[in-house]
Amino acid sequence: MSDAPYILEGTVENFERLVVENSKRGLVIVDFWAPWVGPSLKQRAILVDLAKRYQGRFLLVSINTDEQKPLVERFGVRSLPSFKLFHRGEMVAEYHGVQPEADYPRIIEQYVQRALDPTSREVIAAWQAGDPDRALQLLADAILADPENLELPALMGKILMRQQRYHDAHALLSALPEQAREAVEIRDLLAHLDIIVTAGDAETPERLMQRLQADPKDAESLYQLAALRLVGDELEEALDLLLELARSNPSYRDGIARRGMRAVLDKLDVGDEQVTRYRRELYRLDY
Repeated sequence: MSDAPYILEGTVENFERLVVENSKRGLVIVDFWAPWVGPSLKQRAILVDLAKRYQGRFLLVSINTDEQKPLVERFGVRSLPSFKLFHRGEMVAEYHGVQPEADYPRIIEQYVQRALDPTSREVIAAWQAGDPDRALQLLADAILADPENLELPALMGKILMRQQRYHDAHALLSALPEQAREAVEIRDLLAHLDIIVTAGDAETPERLMQRLQADPKDAESLYQLAALRLVGDELEEALDLLLELARSNPSYRDGIARRGMRAVLDKLDVGDEQVTRYRRELYRLDY
């Protein structure tokens, strides 16, 4: 399948060794596919690309369902594409159908631990020693020296958030190039910051509800009220508002409603029925 040692073909004979045993050491993704199913080829290409980008931080095992019928029956695969995540010796999640492409890294990030580079370790040590100014200066210098390392602005954003400097953190990450803003390290963090900043600058809930009574599709009012509900831990109402905004004005602020929903849902229990329902609604919007 690939010369990469972390992209492998699974069979009945090697499944326990490749998947179950390796999952005790890290994440293993099992992709069930067939060469005659177009969507499964699309998903396979996405997963292969991610496996190469993550450079071995997870193992991808591909199962050709035409050739491995016993595995299809064992795991109850009834539709393609389908992929399952194994971690710590057992299956921890499964997904059916092609997911929105931006969701695959989010799914993986729940189980993949990133190794800290020396600069990040030094920054964290400075922060823990009570010297945030030194931590931020180290990061500023490192970002200038290595602008391609997105872990650095992400870490700076998190430190600024810990200092409750939300506007500064938001400005920092918003100033990154578009491609960087869509990267795994930045995307959800920026979405959370946008919610916090919006809630801090929002009108009162009463005023926003009055505006929505006059115009139920007022995008700015929907988003401000959703942000206020989120920071108030009123999750279901907030997600309903974001979903309404995503339906009525999907292009508002470059799709901030969908990005905000995904960022929130990624922090919740993947097995929760409500989470599944909202993800299904997002999928319908994307396709």
